[in-house]
Amino acid sequence: MTPLSHGLRRLATPAALLLGSLLLSQHIVRDSTMIAGLPDPVGPTGWPRLMLGAVGLCALIWIVKELLALRRAAHQQKPVDEEYEGYANGRAMIGLGLVILYGIALPQLGFPVATLAFVALWCVIGGIRRPLTLALVTGIGCVVLLYVFVLLAQMPLSRGHGVFDDFTVALYRLLGIY
Repeated sequence: MTPLSHGLRRLATPAALLLGSLLLSQHIVRDSTMIAGLPDPVGPTGWPRLMLGAVGLCALIWIVKELLALRRAAHQQKPVDEEYEGYANGRAMIGLGLVILYGIALPQLGFPVATLAFVALWCVIGGIRRPLTLALVTGIGCVVLLYVFVLLAQMPLSRGHGVFDDFTVALYRLLGIY
């Protein structure tokens, strides 16, 4: 495989993400005139547009990075994959499984509990081991997400079932969200 064909293959994923974010941002709602009638950009269509824009921006940065790596490899006659030798495929698969489990647990545990567990496990997988750092990143991150989604965007997040519903309501009242 030539370095050029290998480099083009590596550009396929970020290019697909960029194209997908551009296409999906036009189809957030079925009726595009509905968006014009909404009072502010923070509401239910603002968050998906922001996330799709962020995906598009990250994909664009990824494309630039790949092009620079391809250019550097062409000048140095080094394999393009050399910079990714330390990539942890096992951690990536665990992270993907964690995202899937988060999606499954969210309706049962509710957003606060599921997000708290997800962020904590994600940090541990990423290498954060100090308890204070882990607690601060997890706690502050979860609280910020609650304020952004529930208070600012006014999105009805899953509260969970049973004791998790009670906990979520109590937490929202403690934080002044309800």
